[in-house]
Amino acid sequence: MTGYNLKNESGRLSFQPERDYKGKILFFSFLAAVIFVVTPMLNLYPNTYWSVMAIGFISALTALYDFIFHFNITYIFDEYTGQVYKKIPGLLTRKIMAFEDVYILRLQEDGLLHYALSRKQNKFGKSFAISQPFGSSRKSQIRQAAFETEVLAEIEKIIH
Repeated sequence: MTGYNLKNESGRLSFQPERDYKGKILFFSFLAAVIFVVTPMLNLYPNTYWSVMAIGFISALTALYDFIFHFNITYIFDEYTGQVYKKIPGLLTRKIMAFEDVYILRLQEDGLLHYALSRKQNKFGKSFAISQPFGSSRKSQIRQAAFETEVLAEIEKIIH
């Protein structure tokens, strides 16, 4: 599934659940670029100039943060070790839980459904979102059905 960058190679299933951050990252990057290019050309008062530049700086930091900590998050289900890993490319790879502890939750927050990984012993404790939020629109239901048949089915297959 291209939306989740799903790869199943030699006993390792990996996917990136938060690829929908791409639009947000592009928006904030574009906003920061426009502010940094256009603002110096304008004849603004110093306080206004630095206020606008601060907005540009915050936009750039938001885009960078979302790119590093949301967009590229990868979950790896390793069949050989029987572990689930969370990987932030270039920074860290950490073990989340063993396959025996994995419980897949269907959570509804703010009227939107999403899937999450949690531990069997503490199902509603700390969880890790493995899908985008799904709404009630037709397009969102199509995305949910595709996630359930392609990604969720592969996860179930590898952990059982």
